[in-house]
Amino acid sequence: MDLKNPVFIHGWAFSSKVFGGLQGIKPDLPAHGSSTKPYRGFDRLVEDLALSLPGSHDVIGWSLGGSVALLLALRFPFKVRRLFLIGTSPFFGGAWPERNIKAFKLRVRREGITAFRRMAYPKMFEDDLSEEEAMKMLDDYVDLDLRGVLPFLNKEVFILQGEGDTVVPFREAYKLRSLIRGSKLIILPGGHFPAEDERSLLSSLLKIR
Repeated sequence: MDLKNPVFIHGWAFSSKVFGGLQGIKPDLPAHGSSTKPYRGFDRLVEDLALSLPGSHDVIGWSLGGSVALLLALRFPFKVRRLFLIGTSPFFGGAWPERNIKAFKLRVRREGITAFRRMAYPKMFEDDLSEEEAMKMLDDYVDLDLRGVLPFLNKEVFILQGEGDTVVPFREAYKLRSLIRGSKLIILPGGHFPAEDERSLLSSLLKIR
């Protein structure tokens, strides 16, 4: 399928560089990449994103970016044509036991962000990150529970899940599908970013029927 006015939203601790070779709108989330905006909560983030978009778009969100895409569609439905959710959980804080979440945060604080980037993305990745602000966003993301509102979403939704994802468990894709009426699940080989690079990811998106 063709993507219409695509918007690509990256995941936590990354930046728009993960979609660098693709044509479309590729914002950097607050505290990530070239963004100069501090993180002030998901409500403010989504409002700012909606104001920056000129019309109706196919929105492609990866990981935390998928949750941002869902919030955008729920709060500003006229900005969203279709949703493509990659490695997305309806409630990341419930996807793992609390002890695992605490251990993950502790590891990031001790070792820095590089270890997570290696786990989540198939290539070496480097870009700017305000770790203190990003950790605030992570805390909010762990608490962001969309399960109660997703049944009210009235959009065409495609859920893409890597069969070897070690960040967002495979079962989360099935939870999303059960919560979003009429959504379609596409299983891909690969991990949390289920492609070798952004161009092979685009190829997978274009093959969806």
